[in-house]
Amino acid sequence: MKNIKFIYITLSILMLSSCEEYLDESNPNAPDLVEAVNDLNDSNQVLNAVYNSLFNHYVLSIEEDGFRSDEGSVLNRLNPNTARIEQAEYYTQTYNQSTRFVGQRWGALYRGIFFANQTLFVLDKLRPSLTNEADILRWNKQRAQALFFRGLYHFYAHSVYNEGRVIIRDVYEPDVTKRNKEVSTSEEVRAFFRKDLEEALEYLPMPSEVEEIGRISKGAATMILANSYLYEGTAEAMVKATTMYEDLRDNFGYSLETDISKIFTTAGEFNSESIFEIPYTTDFNLELDEFDERSPHNRLAARTAHFTFAGQNFLQPATWLILAYEQEPLDPTNPVNTIVVGDGTTDTRRVSLRASSMVMLNNDLDTPVYAQPNALQKGGLRGRSLIVSAFKKYTNHDLGVEDENAIPSNDRLRSGKNVTINRLSEVLLNLAECYIQQGRLQDAITEINKIRSRWALELLDFNSQIDNTGVAYDQASLMERLMFFEKPLELSIEGHATRVIDLRRWGIAQQRYTDLSSIFYQGVFFPKPGTRTITPALARGPITSLNLLSDVMEFTGVVPDNEADIQQMNIFNEFTAAAGNYTINNGYLPLPAEEVLNNDGI
Repeated sequence: MKNIKFIYITLSILMLSSCEEYLDESNPNAPDLVEAVNDLNDSNQVLNAVYNSLFNHYVLSIEEDGFRSDEGSVLNRLNPNTARIEQAEYYTQTYNQSTRFVGQRWGALYRGIFFANQTLFVLDKLRPSLTNEADILRWNKQRAQALFFRGLYHFYAHSVYNEGRVIIRDVYEPDVTKRNKEVSTSEEVRAFFRKDLEEALEYLPMPSEVEEIGRISKGAATMILANSYLYEGTAEAMVKATTMYEDLRDNFGYSLETDISKIFTTAGEFNSESIFEIPYTTDFNLELDEFDERSPHNRLAARTAHFTFAGQNFLQPATWLILAYEQEPLDPTNPVNTIVVGDGTTDTRRVSLRASSMVMLNNDLDTPVYAQPNALQKGGLRGRSLIVSAFKKYTNHDLGVEDENAIPSNDRLRSGKNVTINRLSEVLLNLAECYIQQGRLQDAITEINKIRSRWALELLDFNSQIDNTGVAYDQASLMERLMFFEKPLELSIEGHATRVIDLRRWGIAQQRYTDLSSIFYQGVFFPKPGTRTITPALARGPITSLNLLSDVMEFTGVVPDNEADIQQMNIFNEFTAAAGNYTINNGYLPLPAEEVLNNDGI
């Protein structure tokens, strides 16, 4: 699988190096490149540069969006102000035009658009000379891929910047002095990227027909189109989204991966539910700096892994999210939740399979982490500032190595693990949302239960809510279940700004941060390894458990009566700044200062 990733790395890496800054420089190689394209092999090399643009971390900005959603917490929970400046600005919702990450993301997206337009330009140059039907078909396939990426990157920009009012760049323009252009309306941008994606669909292959693993399929284009209609949110758009999601569910050959060992692991790259995935690798170009966005390796493993395993722990799961994972009710009738313990007897898993796959937990004694039987047997998830957990999905916990420094590259900041952008779980959850909005509650529950069944979780029952036994779901309560449990727990820090966009489009972000800021937590001790008496979450009345540190500690969630109690108990809370500052940007990024200053069209 890793060797297949070679398809679009080696030849195009030189082209990427010629466009260091989207706003400041033209592409010195562009004239020679355009003149040098004489056939479809040459144009395919130009197309490879478009694929390589996905390697840039700021295209997805997973770490940054984790900070500006309710799913992530900064390094020091007790004092968020000690976070690195850009992380703190995102976590406190005070980012602005001059925030570095805002400009880097913009540059990453429009650099990808630049290469897509460059590819379309050279293809148009070649088209008159093609007479062979096979060559014309190949030309159409290359053009479809370039159109997909141009549409994708405009969709990404539209989704996160300036309330959708961004620049449409529809032609290849190597001269930076001619790039001055005003922003278009949100509706104009939406129409533009949908046209690109719809045209691409005709010649993109079905997933089973993709000639080289890692290339774009009809499934990816359909997914992006469906999401664009979901995000639009009108009744008509939701109907279109429903049709596309049902098509993805039924007709593209995708299926939920039931082999848990192939979910968020290297062995499970391009698995049965993967729709759109970035194929990182450490087989090549290790000479490039880990912060060189042209490099085909990623640094997400180190950024999210726990200190115990040579990680940096910059982006941690928010406390509410860890508690939610710990509290997921298991399906007692599913045999996978019964395990054999040390003395040969059987017992029930402490936490769900989903929790074990998504995050590291101190009391998850049943799941190996790196080369260890479990976290506690290595002395717990040691750390500082209440660093209690870590996201697992981008780490190399599955490779049988001791820590991130022992991965194949021998560098924790050079990981070859793929990043899955879209998968079938997202399709089913978004389809469930469409069904809820249409009043089709049982259909929505059916889709949600497909995912819960895969994880051996207690299934939703239309007639009895999990958290309120005996009370039937209605449209409001089922939507709450989707918004606050099903979708964030299944897709935490995945995709392109998924949680940020969801909170914003659902109109719940401000209230969400306000509600979370009123919850307080405290670190306390719980029994050490060797005993199975750890009390399940919510079993202590008003106290909830969240496991912590090497001795071993846990968090408890409490609601103190007054400020004196807060001081006495030495407790903390999260998202207080976000609750007060969310309306500054209302979930959107502003146009970066560099674009405004250098583009006379704005």
